[in-house]
Amino acid sequence: MAAAAAEAGELPLSDDILADILIRLPTLADFGRACASCPAFRRVITGHPFLRRLHALHPPSLLGTRTYFGFHPVDAPNPSAPAARDLAGAADFDFSFLPEPGFWMVRDERGGRFVVDRDEGMDDTFTTIAVCDPLFRRYELLPPIPGDLAATVQQPDRVNGERRCHVFLAPSDNEEEVVAGARKSFTVIWMAQCPTKLVAFVFSSVSMQWRAVAPASWRDLDPSMRSVSEKSLRYRNYAYGCFYWSLEEFPFRQNLIVLDMGRMKFFRANHPPPRERGEFAIVELGESRLGMFRLASNNMDGGGVLRLFSANWETHGSCVSEWMYEKEAPLSRSYKYDMLGLADGKLILVATQNVRSAPEVHCISLDFKALQHEEIQGMIHHDFRPHVPIPLPTPYMGYPPSLSLPTI
Repeated sequence: MAAAAAEAGELPLSDDILADILIRLPTLADFGRACASCPAFRRVITGHPFLRRLHALHPPSLLGTRTYFGFHPVDAPNPSAPAARDLAGAADFDFSFLPEPGFWMVRDERGGRFVVDRDEGMDDTFTTIAVCDPLFRRYELLPPIPGDLAATVQQPDRVNGERRCHVFLAPSDNEEEVVAGARKSFTVIWMAQCPTKLVAFVFSSVSMQWRAVAPASWRDLDPSMRSVSEKSLRYRNYAYGCFYWSLEEFPFRQNLIVLDMGRMKFFRANHPPPRERGEFAIVELGESRLGMFRLASNNMDGGGVLRLFSANWETHGSCVSEWMYEKEAPLSRSYKYDMLGLADGKLILVATQNVRSAPEVHCISLDFKALQHEEIQGMIHHDFRPHVPIPLPTPYMGYPPSLSLPTI
């Protein structure tokens, strides 16, 4: 009788009791196997209340990389390869569900939620922006930036013909869904590097309105800047409610620019010495400690060193205190290194063999605390071409489709 009831999707236990039992499964793969084994298990596990509990206990997995051109799942022998293949097959990473006409360009992704925009052919400064979920094929078009805010924007600078307007997502303050099936809130930031100032507007899906960040002049952000044409914001990072960029100047100087999302304000922060140009990543070390990884390479010779600095995040003054050197990890001279980003509490690096033809390329994860690294299998594909003039891929974190929640 019990076996027949299980096959019919009925068990002599309430869904609440089943949920309390199933939530004790140790791994995401175990939840997938439970879904496949019994209709009753599948009904409970795929329900939104259970999935919210599951996501609170189990962080998302590294499933692949994303670029402007799509999603690349990890391959075997990576343990996440089955879930990554399922995601690649289930989601529409071509975004064919978005309204026509026009070509939609991916600008950013966070937690399975994408922000995209398209040029209407009239003004590539203010484009049509949408936030979408390619797995559940949902999207929301954002209202245009109001005219009074748009009027404050000078024609953004261009570098090599490319605009200096940026659209990206911020983590939501309230990730809790009020009721099952209710959409999650999201925040989108539009930012422009204008000739004399840095301008940004913030859209909230809760208020459905745009509001302005206090603009900052380049002279205020860096009084020593000789010419506004020298500025370049690079390496966007996020930690403790703030975005960080490197403000680079020709030839070698580097400053740290911060956007405090709570105060809606730009400001300049100290940069750990030496202030030479180079890649960095900001991480949360816990207990209001901010970490910065600095990649110091040996130029064309390969190798170099990865240094970790830390600082206190002073919430009362919204500034970064003096940085302290923590530790460093030497890098092999046989390889050149690039930062891909952060995933699963680790720094992800691409190591390219320092040879002229057919170089080996590896993906490496580096633990924040121990600075121990290991290779991530299946992350780099045969068609990967390092050091080409397109942005590097970025890590994609997520859940198998059956264990995913809508983000829109």
